[in-house]
Amino acid sequence: MSLSNEELKTRVFEYIRVLEDKDRDSVSVCAVVETGLLAQREREALWGGFKGHPWLQQSQFEALRPLGPWLFQSDIDTLLSKLYPMAESGLHGLLLTHQPVADEAKKLGQLCVVEDENGEAQLLRYYAPHVMPVLHRRSDMRWHSRLFGSLGLWWLPGLDGWLEYAGRWNSKEPPVDSDSTITMTPELIQAIGSDPLTHQILAELERSSPSLFEVACPGLRLAIVDSAVDSARMAGLDDIKDLSVFAAYCVAYGMEVVRDPGFSNAVDLSVTGPRSLAENLEMIGPLSIREKRHD
Repeated sequence: MSLSNEELKTRVFEYIRVLEDKDRDSVSVCAVVETGLLAQREREALWGGFKGHPWLQQSQFEALRPLGPWLFQSDIDTLLSKLYPMAESGLHGLLLTHQPVADEAKKLGQLCVVEDENGEAQLLRYYAPHVMPVLHRRSDMRWHSRLFGSLGLWWLPGLDGWLEYAGRWNSKEPPVDSDSTITMTPELIQAIGSDPLTHQILAELERSSPSLFEVACPGLRLAIVDSAVDSARMAGLDDIKDLSVFAAYCVAYGMEVVRDPGFSNAVDLSVTGPRSLAENLEMIGPLSIREKRHD
């Protein structure tokens, strides 16, 4: 189930309302922002307007620290109304923590250092919207309690609203304090490996036609392109150029373009005939759907 902004506010208020006084005083609402995805002026405005804590506090990551993930603390209204517009291109989610925010950031940053099967250390951006749900499902792993043990809830941006993931915080048990690390097994690598073609198409669209996107949030952009590529494949397209054109039209017009008669006809002609989707769309001419959202 997806939550609108108003529904999310209500969810946070109700969660906090039913807590015991001792627990209510220690809970904090935070935004997860990868500051390296922001322009310098956006980073400076964010650091100046909100109290933030970097994740990567290890000495070997000192150079990465200003550009890595941070937790920014405030009330849910302020995070949605002020921080979100300011940091949309780097926002990866929101969370409720039951330990001091500085401690939470440090723990989350420690868990970014994962091990491969050979025991070699790597950095994993597990907070990314296409990775975190995979880790959340692995409740059988030792590191799961460490990652989610101090968290009440975690929300990721989705196409239809905020997607909610339950933490493992329990008022009767202290947060797990261990040195468990995430091990990148072949199964986990396969599970989190989203379609590289989707990333390739997204990167090309951001390079060639950035004004097509109405949203700056990286997770939402990836979700839009991923949905478009899935729809294109279901329609029978498989050529990368056709998939790219299909995705570009979905970004420009919205997913409703797939129901436009002219667009559907062009797709069918490309599936059954020799011409590319771009050629068939040019041959068919203007679509009946509303005008593009961007020129």
